Amino acid sequence: METKTYKGMKCRRMGNSGLWVSEVGIGLWKWGDPSYDGSRIGEHEGFRVLDRALELGVIHWDTANSYNEGSGNSERLLGRYFKTRGPRARNMVVLATKVKNAVRDEHEMTRDFSPNESGASRKYIVQAVEDCLRRLQTDRIDLLYHHSPSLLPDSSWETPLDETWDAFDQLVRQGKVLYLAVSNRTVAQLEAESAALADVAANSSHRIIGIQNRYNVVDRPRVSAKKGELTIADERDFLEFIAQKGVGLVPFMPLALGLLTGRYSKGKVDETGRLSEQAGEARRAEFLTDRNLALVDKLDTIAKRKGCSLAQLSIAWLLSHEVVCSVIAGVTKMEQLEENAMSPSVSFSREELEEVDEFTK
Repeated sequence: METKTYKGMKCRRMGNSGLWVSEVGIGLWKWGDPSYDGSRIGEHEGFRVLDRALELGVIHWDTANSYNEGSGNSERLLGRYFKTRGPRARNMVVLATKVKNAVRDEHEMTRDFSPNESGASRKYIVQAVEDCLRRLQTDRIDLLYHHSPSLLPDSSWETPLDETWDAFDQLVRQGKVLYLAVSNRTVAQLEAESAALADVAANSSHRIIGIQNRYNVVDRPRVSAKKGELTIADERDFLEFIAQKGVGLVPFMPLALGLLTGRYSKGKVDETGRLSEQAGEARRAEFLTDRNLALVDKLDTIAKRKGCSLAQLSIAWLLSHEVVCSVIAGVTKMEQLEENAMSPSVSFSREELEEVDEFTK
């Protein structure tokens, strides 16, 4: 696999494109204004973490317009950072954001949204990107995702695909967006959207270069974004398809909401974490299962044997897949960034990968 190194951090190309992203990125879901939007880190400490990310070569920064209860504050925090640090910092960063959901004005707690303020229509997409640029205080978005498919109850597309992808194509032609990606897609959805973009962007290089789906070592088949009963074949088929299509995978939830950080085991639950009682019984029931906790124990044994943390092992396992171009673990503390940034130094032998594969199928 071809890589480039920046400040000690390896970078990979995203899919079949010329865009390089750091193997370890930074997820900005819980960044904003903790005083009112449910986030966990604000500007003061956040700016310190972002400064250190640049020092470590962690240049892939991922956010969304609607993070933190639709507040838009993750984007606003980044915008204020770029304003204070200047164009050099902005130019170093691969800035990714997502549109699809409705977003409130700053400090607005409730809002009655019209049907055109979310979804996949031309009207929504064009306005949403303008709003993202304003909040981010930048003139372009490096990587723009459509956050999740806009579907009718029968699972058909709510908006004609040619309308959606012609709007995205026009934003690329205008220079407001440089690369296009999708999130939470099945193989069939990705194939349909790629074909629609190819039709409206005939004779151009505009294509979907990335997909962001849920993927981690305890939850492998979920990467397929299918519903219902899943098997390891769903994972294999999905990874083979996107590799064939030249689409890079950016796993979200790579540490399974903290399950893969070493803070959870049988009889031990970190009540300050994302799987605390405040997370809700449904989420705890999904992740804190006997099966998952047993897997965590086995993975932790391998991590100790290799002299790394469980989180580093989990990120490195994702990076062992060539189709994975970057892992964007959520970070709200400096020590999490430092720990994650060391993950690419963890390597696996073929026998170790087979060992992990055997008990996580």
